[in-house]
Amino acid sequence: MSSGAMQHNALFQPAREFMQRLHCAHCWQGFAPADSLFISEDPRLLGDPIAGADAQLRFLPSRFDFTGAALDPEGARCTRLACPRCRQEFPRVMLEVPASIVSVVGAPGAGKSYLLASAAWSLRRDGARLGIEMLDAEPRMNARLHQAENLLFTNPHPLVPVRLAKTETSGGGGYQSVRIDGRDEVVPVPFLFTVRSHGVTRAERLLVLYDNAGEHFMPGADDAMRPVTRHLGRSEALVFVLDPTQDPGFRSAAGLPPTFTHATRQDVVLSEMASRIRHHQGKRSDQACDVPLVIAMAKADLWAKAAGIALHDEPYESGGGISSQRLLQAHQACMAMAERGSPEFVAAMRAAFSRAVMVPCSSIGHAGQAEGVQPAQIDPHWAAAPFVTAYEWLPGGRLEGLQL
Repeated sequence: MSSGAMQHNALFQPAREFMQRLHCAHCWQGFAPADSLFISEDPRLLGDPIAGADAQLRFLPSRFDFTGAALDPEGARCTRLACPRCRQEFPRVMLEVPASIVSVVGAPGAGKSYLLASAAWSLRRDGARLGIEMLDAEPRMNARLHQAENLLFTNPHPLVPVRLAKTETSGGGGYQSVRIDGRDEVVPVPFLFTVRSHGVTRAERLLVLYDNAGEHFMPGADDAMRPVTRHLGRSEALVFVLDPTQDPGFRSAAGLPPTFTHATRQDVVLSEMASRIRHHQGKRSDQACDVPLVIAMAKADLWAKAAGIALHDEPYESGGGISSQRLLQAHQACMAMAERGSPEFVAAMRAAFSRAVMVPCSSIGHAGQAEGVQPAQIDPHWAAAPFVTAYEWLPGGRLEGLQL
């Protein structure tokens, strides 16, 4: 083999540095990189005893080609990886960078899907301004989010009103059945992103985002066969999407007309979320959760003026990243409004979490209509701010020591 060929051959390269331990984003099992299974590519190897009859066989390789790639039992070159426990696929970048779970929580109808789509679109396009750049770890694994982004931001019919489908409580691409330790369980399908600081060439972290249907955060909605919110116990940060306009007291404090639509008690959802975190982490029932909590105060276009918040004044430093001073000002304004209109929510938040910040945001920039929203009129404000705040509040982030 020539020296040039050797230079580009993986077998002759220095050993790559891998994470010492991984955690599956589907079943949350910890395992060493060497225990990862490969996914076969030969169509004759269809069917896996755990992943299912429609899945390609998972296997530990014993043969490799001259580039160092694994060969399946029929000799096909394989590069995709799977968890050794539930045998669900995970992105290769998980071997190389630390993964952090951020759970997105909210009551039914709070607007999580709209906020996620707007935030993802902003993070993809405006990395220099926001201070972090976000890319799909595996684009096909985020297909559900791509559909929402395309519908809102790259729609070929911008004047035709559209509505995002409500997150289903099962199926719909948001959940899947996996076989874990001999039993079938329904688990959420995460969104997976690589994140890096602006100007950095390599991924610094794998961001794992979970978006459950709001109904799954209601008391009694989680059980042993559908542990769909178990990720809460492993989350390093939480984004709670609060729709203040569902609260009659907040509407009154913001000068909004009353609504006669029955809404879910959002303070109860927050308390239930905290209860599950304590349960999964083995904490006492009266012990405050230490995980950073970002309250994404949605639909701020309707109430920000009454709270004294200028949404057009974005909360980012000139060199990128969240401005802690601007964040503190917005938090104080949100808290003052919430204490007047939703004191029960503020009390639940203070009792359950030792670190919490309120961030105003608007997914579409105006009040939507019953028939939907015209893509041409969408003008988000601060949509990415709750997620940038959560990311920078992770261990080792710029806001790790933030005190409010």
